Amino acid sequence: MNEDAELVRTIVEQCWAEPAGAERMRGLVTDDYIHHSPMGDWSFDQFAAGLEWIDSRIGERSYRMEHLILGDNGMAAAYLSWTGVRREGNEPVEGRGAYHCRIRDGQIAEDWDVFFPAS
Repeated sequence: MNEDAELVRTIVEQCWAEPAGAERMRGLVTDDYIHHSPMGDWSFDQFAAGLEWIDSRIGERSYRMEHLILGDNGMAAAYLSWTGVRREGNEPVEGRGAYHCRIRDGQIAEDWDVFFPAS
């Protein structure tokens, strides 16, 4: 697996899955990182707050990168699956999603994602 693919896999499968992962991810993104969300463009700190919000509602999260396409100009696109347990009600939940990013000098410079629960 090449370095860009390994970077994307690390972020998706390791950094997103646990609260401490956001701090690890901080070292894998550029200083001018932008997370493009439906609510606007977010800084890394805003993105990390979003991960905290998700963690407050869904525990025992696991993400799996099902497919990855590396494109031109550092672009990458991944199809993902995920599982977790709702903290309220202790019910399992799973879903699918997509993650796209632009890699610059071995770090994520900007990214986009969309996820949907399937249960």
